[in-house]
Amino acid sequence: MGTFDSRQSGSQICPMTDHALRFLVLLAAAIQIAFPFFVNPFRDGAQPVRNSVPSQIEPAGYAFAIWGPIYLAAVAYAIWQMTSSGRADPVTARIAPLALVLYLGSSLWLAAAKYGPLWATMPILAVMALCAVIALVLAAGSSNSSVQRLLCLVIPFGLYAGWTVCATFVNVAEAAPAYGFERFGLSVPGYAVLSIAALTVLAAAILWLTRGNLAFAGTVIWALVAIIVAGLQRGVDQSVVTAAMAALVAVMAATAALWAWGSGATA
Repeated sequence: MGTFDSRQSGSQICPMTDHALRFLVLLAAAIQIAFPFFVNPFRDGAQPVRNSVPSQIEPAGYAFAIWGPIYLAAVAYAIWQMTSSGRADPVTARIAPLALVLYLGSSLWLAAAKYGPLWATMPILAVMALCAVIALVLAAGSSNSSVQRLLCLVIPFGLYAGWTVCATFVNVAEAAPAYGFERFGLSVPGYAVLSIAALTVLAAAILWLTRGNLAFAGTVIWALVAIIVAGLQRGVDQSVVTAAMAALVAVMAATAALWAWGSGATA
């Protein structure tokens, strides 16, 4: 059948549009790395996404260092999808619009957090998470498991999906109460436990769809450990720490089970 060319992928994207989209993905990946140097709502210890009753599921500060690997992996993908091997992979043409929205969303989120409106950070991050998850599902669904593809395609979106899914729950818990959201009548700890439970179910579903993707699982585990560490440091309600520990065990068990049953096939 020969080498699969993206122009024959059935994506219904003409070669000129395809090349333009790929270039825009590369540009957006570069912008999202440079943007925090000019627009950084967290500079000098500022906490823009914070309400009068702080959430109990905010991870420890060190956890946010994961944005470094996420940004670098995104650039690696953006460069690779421009190469001959990247263009030959039909998935890259399908996820180009998703990657573009995801990378631009990262910069837009920083702008909304710094300049407002603060409520906009919630839908922006939710859309980013959706784009990252769909891209990951498409990437992980291929039978091609070459090392280059894992490093430049699967892992970058696994990291991005894992962190943005977790961050969406944290962002809503932090920002929504400022706009009258009363957590369905639940207490702050009660809502935190509910958020962790919902995150666990969603993470398990994504793990199933991605055949136990290790990059996604590892990032969710990173976030849950940071939530536990922060909870112990800040003295949050014990039920929240217990729920995060249970979620950690559940995600690890689900990942191990998928690989043990032979479903796991991607990094």
